[in-house]
Order: sequence, then C-alpha cells, then structure tokens
Amino acid sequence: METQKQHNIITLTSQDEEFPLSLINIGGDCPARIHCMGNLSLLSPEENRIAIIGARKASSIGLQRAYELGKELAKRGNIIVSGLALGCDKAAHKGCLDAGGKTIAVVASGLDIIHPKENSSLQQRILDNGGLVLSEHPLGFKANPSRLIARTRLQAALSEAIILVECPKHSGSMHTMCFARKYNKQCFAVSYPRYSEINAGNELLLKCNFAQPI
Repeated sequence: METQKQHNIITLTSQDEEFPLSLINIGGDCPARIHCMGNLSLLSPEENRIAIIGARKASSIGLQRAYELGKELAKRGNIIVSGLALGCDKAAHKGCLDAGGKTIAVVASGLDIIHPKENSSLQQRILDNGGLVLSEHPLGFKANPSRLIARTRLQAALSEAIILVECPKHSGSMHTMCFARKYNKQCFAVSYPRYSEINAGNELLLKCNFAQPI
C-alpha cells in the first residue's frame, strides 16, 4: 500500500490485503493497481455493492428512477456504485447520500482531476459522508472515451448486481452490462411502458433476456 499525502490517495496492488477480491476474480481484466480516496472498508467482501448506471442525458423519469433506486437500496444497507457522471450516475449517488448511505464513485481520470467538473461538490460530499472515489489511473490522467469505457468493467466487477436505469442502444452503459454478464453478475434493467430512443438499450436487453426487469 502506498499513500500520497498531498491528495490523501492510497494506491493498492493485488498484493495488498485491502485490494478488492472482486477485482482479482476478473483475471486479465484486473487493473495492476487502483488509486483510492476515502473509505477503503467499502471494498470489503462483506459489503453488498450494487451498481446503478444510465445515460448522461437522461429523461426526467430516468433521473427520478435513478434517485429513488439509490435512495431505497441505500436504506436497505447496500453500497451504491456508480461513475460520478452527469445524469443517472449523479442522481443515484445523490439518492444514496440523501438516505444516509455510502457510495463508491468509479472514475476515468486521475484523482486530481474531477470529471466532469460540475460534479466537484458531489465528489466532496461522497467523501465527507464516508464514501470512496476510485480510479485505475495515476494523477494527471484525463478522462477520454477509451478510459470511460474501460472504467465500466470496474463498476461491474465491484458490484454484486448492476441496474440499468435508462440508456439508448449505443451507450457506455451497455458496455457495463456486457462486462457484468461476462463476470456472472446479476443484471437488471428498468422496464418502461413506452419505448423511446433514450430507453432503447433497456428494451433491447430485456427483449433478449440479457437482464431481468425491475
């Protein structure tokens, strides 16, 4: 374990006791190291972690559903995992925090760069309330499309179950669901009464029995 005092960052490798077993279990997809700020106990095998994911440009219904799921699942003692993105991620984190729960934000940049900048206060709130921010990238690394996709495997690996709130067919959230299926996680998708472009990803996964309705 290595600590960078300037940013209160702890770096873990698979040789460290605190390194999540759930990441080791994904074999070749496991990162060489992870960098963390906050409460490492949330990575314990004893904790039940559920990922809530979805579109950045979500509908008002999707945002409300993400918030409600984050809040309700946190009340039941679950740790909420999401990606600190705008849209569904932000709503899920906020729902969890409003319920007094703890949440893990898996990000695609170094921990000295908040992406997106609009969520800087949310990140601080996560940390202030006993949560955790985690990245596989060292300081100075900026988020880009390939890193955003790569981080989805960490969200899936860390969680016992993954809930897709709302997304179109071509979305980063679909990558998360694919990794979740690869890692034999429980996959759920919110079912909507009316089809639209923004929930087309949900419709596709449910139609193919790739995910269970919720």
